[in-house]
Parts: sequence; C-alpha cells; structure tokens
Amino acid sequence: MGVVAVGGILKRFLLSLFVFGVGQNLLALDFSPAPIYENNSTFGSVSIGGVAYNVKSKQDYDNTRGAVLFGLKRGFLLGDSKQVLLNAWLEGSAGAENKNGLYSGSVGGQIGYRLFNGRVIVLLGGGFEMSNLAMPHIPKEQYNIYGGLARAELFIDIAQGYGLSVGYTRGFNEKSKKIKGESFDTQGIMLSVSFYDFSI
Repeated sequence: MGVVAVGGILKRFLLSLFVFGVGQNLLALDFSPAPIYENNSTFGSVSIGGVAYNVKSKQDYDNTRGAVLFGLKRGFLLGDSKQVLLNAWLEGSAGAENKNGLYSGSVGGQIGYRLFNGRVIVLLGGGFEMSNLAMPHIPKEQYNIYGGLARAELFIDIAQGYGLSVGYTRGFNEKSKKIKGESFDTQGIMLSVSFYDFSI
C-alpha cells in the first residue's frame, strides 16, 4: 500500500471523525423553544441583522438603501399562561451606500402572542422613527426625516430562544425641517438573528 493510499485513508478517517463529532453535537442540542418560568414575568431580546429601507416622497424622491441593524426589546409576559407579550423596542441601523448612507433609529411598543408553545411569536406595534435622506449631490449637509411608523414582526424560535426574525415597518407622512411642504413615506424589510430570554 503506497503513501498516497495511506494518506487518502487517513483523510477519509479524519473527515468521518469530524462529521461524526458535528453530528453528535447537533444531536446534543436542544431544539425546543425558549422555556417560560413560573416565577418570572419579564423578558428581553437582542437582534442583529440587516434592513432594506425605502424612502419615497409624493414628488420625485425615491431611494432604497441597505444597512446593518441592531435592536433591543424589554417587556412583560401577561396572562396566566404567559402567552401575551407587551414590550418596548429600541433599534438602530447604519449603512454606507451612497455618499449619505442610511442612518436611522426607532423606538416604540409592541404587543405579541406566543404560538405553538413559543415556537413562533407574532408582534404588532407602532412607534417613532428618524432617518436621513440620501443626498449625494449635497455632500456637506444632512437631511433628516422623522415621524410615526407601524411595525409587524415574526420570530421563529429554532433552539432555546435563538432564531430568526422577519419584520416590516411602514412610516407615513414623515417630515423634514429642511424641506418644507413635502412629506415622505418609508418602508423597511428586516431580517435578523434574534435571541429571546424569558428568565430576566
């Protein structure tokens, strides 16, 4: 048996060990939803992901940008079964597309419901947001818009509170102090990795 053949056998053996080890670790993971505790009625959440954000005016402004997203939630579990969630959120995003990349922040409240023993959480709410307009032809000045927004969100718990969140926001009639007489509508589609902790 040549050296090449021995090397091939050794590589296959090591690969088999690696695959076996990964498989064992996956089997050891607990893929059940995050537990709810009888002696605790509060929760927190953190999300990191991305957002595609569109700003459109009734005139001729129409711009879509992407950004990195970071969000926090803190809230309460309501009812005897603790299926209802009531929370506040704080969220920010930053990106570098165009000369004026997207910078935005929002704050608000949501009400939600835990479905399928917490495997899925549906959230609806509203709040206030502020973001900037992309004005590459005006590099030395920033134009901001602000106003109310509605928000819908779906969280899928993959394993012990770790999962994926998909969300949609819509802002209506947002104003800018520097652009008089014009209003803007915004839309955002969010995708993030999230963690919900019902023990804090």
